[in-house]
Amino acid sequence: MHYLLPPYFYIPSFFHTDHKPKVFRQNPYPDIDTTNFTESAQAFQVLMQDAEIIIEEFAHSKEFAFKVMDAAQKSEHEKVKNLINSLDISHPAEVDFNPDNIRITLIAQTKDMDCCRLVMELHW
Repeated sequence: MHYLLPPYFYIPSFFHTDHKPKVFRQNPYPDIDTTNFTESAQAFQVLMQDAEIIIEEFAHSKEFAFKVMDAAQKSEHEKVKNLINSLDISHPAEVDFNPDNIRITLIAQTKDMDCCRLVMELHW
């Protein structure tokens, strides 16, 4: 014996009547203001100039390089920091070293906050 099943009806989605109006969302991000970004870039340019002064001194003055390495070998942290900061740089340098390398960090500020940081690591 065979039973007849009710036919299946396919209702396309465009026949649904529960159309909701589309909601257009506003941009969740604030308006773009490049002032801080450009000020940071300008401050970083000065950091790059300071880094160039430091690198030039290490590259061309064996006497200066010797003084820095000698003080580091004797664990005279303040002396190493003072030697680096004695160069004609406009930002104070944070200095850290170990038997493998020296790390010099230059930090610039704009509007009383740290805006950019340049870290140099040199192997010795």
